[in-house]
Amino acid sequence: MNQSINNRVFLMLAVVALAGMMILAGCSDEDDPVKVVPDPPIGPETADELVAQFQTAYEAMDVDNYVALLDPEFLMILQEDTIDEFPDVGTTLDFTEEERIHQRMFSGESVTDPNGNFVPGVQTIDFSEFMALAAWSPSDDVDRFPDTVWTSYEVVVMFYRGQQFSMLRVTGMVKIYVRAHEVMVDGEEKTYYLMAGMVDLTGSGKGTEVESWGGVKALFR
Repeated sequence: MNQSINNRVFLMLAVVALAGMMILAGCSDEDDPVKVVPDPPIGPETADELVAQFQTAYEAMDVDNYVALLDPEFLMILQEDTIDEFPDVGTTLDFTEEERIHQRMFSGESVTDPNGNFVPGVQTIDFSEFMALAAWSPSDDVDRFPDTVWTSYEVVVMFYRGQQFSMLRVTGMVKIYVRAHEVMVDGEEKTYYLMAGMVDLTGSGKGTEVESWGGVKALFR
């Protein structure tokens, strides 16, 4: 009787051990719940690629990708008309202000400005023109944009706000500054570019629907 029980115990242990071995053998790296996420791309590798990605992110109203293209020291220099219309904004927009503004603008939702005024939400954004007017050159403003290259872009940007509200049309020129950054990838030095700043020269067109780019941003401050 004892021998029979011992045999049954032995067989049960053998079955359990075999099942465990089969489970282990069936496991693979794909079954491992802990995933190793590869490093993300380092960023745009040329100034032209940066500007192209900037336009794509803006038209897609993708705030994460937009902000990822901005240099931590980003500055947008506003024009006098914008400063006069929105005195609480100041003379520039920095990285933090750009992030807040575009989180609100790209949400597609209507918002209220700091003065309690209703601001209709932007539904879609379209660049009907975004063309470089010259080759990239060393910075012409090393005080505000050191270690950068720059060029001017002719822009026409449409901000559509649905059927109930008029479209905002930005036309004119902006100066764009980009800054190179170096990073080591697998022991090799790589260069990528971020947008260091803009000088807003838009809004020179005529008509009630023509706005400066900085003025449109200031609505969502």
